[in-house]
Amino acid sequence: MQGRIEPWRLFFPSALVLAPLNVLAWLAAREGFIDWHAASAAWHGREMVFGYSFAVIAGYLLPALDRRQVLALWLLWLAGRLSPALPPGLVNPWLPPLTSAAFPVVLAVLGVRRFGGVKRARNLVFPLVMVALGVAGAVTYAVTMGWLAVIEQSPAVLSVYVVAVLVMVMGGRAVPTATIGALRSRGYVVRIVPRPRLELAGILGMLALLLLDALGQAVPAGLVALAVAGVLVLQMVRWHSGRVLHDPETWPMHLAFFWIVLGLVLIGLQRLGIILPPDAGALHALAAGGIGTMTLVMFLRVARQRAGNMPVRGRLLYALQVAMATAVAVRVGGGWLMPAHRDLALWLAGSAWAAAYGLGAIVLVPAALRPRD
Repeated sequence: MQGRIEPWRLFFPSALVLAPLNVLAWLAAREGFIDWHAASAAWHGREMVFGYSFAVIAGYLLPALDRRQVLALWLLWLAGRLSPALPPGLVNPWLPPLTSAAFPVVLAVLGVRRFGGVKRARNLVFPLVMVALGVAGAVTYAVTMGWLAVIEQSPAVLSVYVVAVLVMVMGGRAVPTATIGALRSRGYVVRIVPRPRLELAGILGMLALLLLDALGQAVPAGLVALAVAGVLVLQMVRWHSGRVLHDPETWPMHLAFFWIVLGLVLIGLQRLGIILPPDAGALHALAAGGIGTMTLVMFLRVARQRAGNMPVRGRLLYALQVAMATAVAVRVGGGWLMPAHRDLALWLAGSAWAAAYGLGAIVLVPAALRPRD
């Protein structure tokens, strides 16, 4: 393995830095504390999807590669993050969207190359989702440049649905395994039977939601979102969620699925015109809650395992996950509970979000710096 490096050693720390900086920069620009043309709400959303989420995906899915390949891939990711921040007159207008879209496309190609030869039908979802993510990245920035007509829903929002599919698939397999291990460590023997039909129903439902939202079909989209939420509840009902609260690496994975369900319910009710969650609360239940919680716990877990099962204090993991849960709860519900202080709620959520990722650095950095055995 000499001359090769695991991509997670670069991409997981990069995601760890980007997530809080993105939120805090957006909040600071929103309040007028900084004058930065790039830090718009649209930039915030795009970077969390194509910057943060794609860095986690790259670190999680890609195997060890030649050091030069990993460095080139990371520099491409970094260029996509930095180019939109440059003054508009300093670079050609096509450069920021081109560099930003390039990484999702390249990652999709690498993902298809890795998973394209799978023989099990259940694993075919990985190359398909990688292709969808690459297309989503290219379409998002093409719309930004005006090269494609504006669709009914923001492409970045639609991309959240695709990332959610990947989280649902990976989490739907990781959660039962982690749960069985956590309960076995306490002397309980349980069996959680895979339910591929429910998994397929959830995937198809999310893709239908994406299509209906893209076409502006609000009522059918709302009904589909509620149906997918119901499918996930059926999938979760046998996961023994109440019995894993002792394990700080397992219960947050269950919590992530709760946030996904809540996000889909809120999106469904919003599309049906029944409620209007303030401050994009429905989307953030799905994105910050479901995707954010699952990706944080997964990349910390994977990093420790790949670094040789490095020990970590349980209290640290509990504090990290409590901070994360607080951030999501305040972000989703703050607009309802504190309608006269919505800016304060956003800052509270952002501070808790930054605290969660700061605590995550205590776990991740030693693992990333530890030499491979």
